[in-house]
Amino acid sequence: MASSTYRPEWSNDDLQQNVSEAQWVDYNLDGLATITVGSLVPTAFDAFARVLYPVRASTTQHASSKTVAPWRDQLESVSTVLTRHTTTPDECWFAVWEGNTALDDIRATAPTAAIAGYNYFLLKGPVSRATDTLERLSPNLWWPSDHTWCVAQHFDFPCAYLGGSTETVSDILALAEVESRPVRVNQNITAGYDESH
Repeated sequence: MASSTYRPEWSNDDLQQNVSEAQWVDYNLDGLATITVGSLVPTAFDAFARVLYPVRASTTQHASSKTVAPWRDQLESVSTVLTRHTTTPDECWFAVWEGNTALDDIRATAPTAAIAGYNYFLLKGPVSRATDTLERLSPNLWWPSDHTWCVAQHFDFPCAYLGGSTETVSDILALAEVESRPVRVNQNITAGYDESH
């Protein structure tokens, strides 16, 4: 999700040389040809949710009457909740898709990890860095080292998906400033629609 406001930047020194941690995500994704929640977020979790980006929250047929915060503020609220639901809040992995031309200058400095057919650069830091960008690009996937939850901000979809424990997802759904709803792991999704029945 692009933003015109300044965000703190990851540096090239933050790029990880060992990208084997990404195998956990790749191994636990739904490998079916159809695009489901489980093809974006590991299927190992008990519960899943969708968080709409603000530009979509006012137009979707499922929108509520709540006031939706800007995406950066939503991310901060979500990451605060997720920090409470991991034993490794200072060890979170952030995957940024390598296909954007803004990353051309760093391709020779770090390896990429293959996740569901796409290649990603990996960064590592505390959960609180979820709002930071790499060459102004937000992470597309992020998860803690203890694998208690995972967030997917896929570039093809107008929302983020996350998986975690029932308690974790319930706490996300309870955030007043975030437009979210529960989803099923086998729920079919497209760029403009997610099948809710």
